[in-house]
Amino acid sequence: MKSRSLVVLCAAWLALPLFAEKYHLAPASMVPAASGIVDVGRGGNGNTRIDLKVDHLANPASLTPSKTVYVVWAQPPNAPPENLGELKVGNDLKGQLKTVTAQQNFELLVTAENDPRATAPTGPVVMQVTIHQAP
Repeated sequence: MKSRSLVVLCAAWLALPLFAEKYHLAPASMVPAASGIVDVGRGGNGNTRIDLKVDHLANPASLTPSKTVYVVWAQPPNAPPENLGELKVGNDLKGQLKTVTAQQNFELLVTAENDPRATAPTGPVVMQVTIHQAP
């Protein structure tokens, strides 16, 4: 039984990011009360794991102009942005998105959009942070 517990413990440890850093997102003036933190880590396969949490982020419908969703983007230098997914914000003005990207150094942007499947950011940037991971 002891060896089985050790195997489970080792498997759980391997699933954790090898490197983890916390970054604070800067809110835009249109959402001054918003705050956000992103935990970024690199998994064993080299992909970047992202755990984004936001608080006090207004519903996108209350923005001017009104939007329907928030979309999170990874914008690497000199490359097109990658849509990482929709950041759903509840009635408590809190939201979370866990996702993975192959990017290691990028600008993490949260934009207000009308389509969660947008291929490029068109709406205003409401929060952002620059992510730089050591090689």
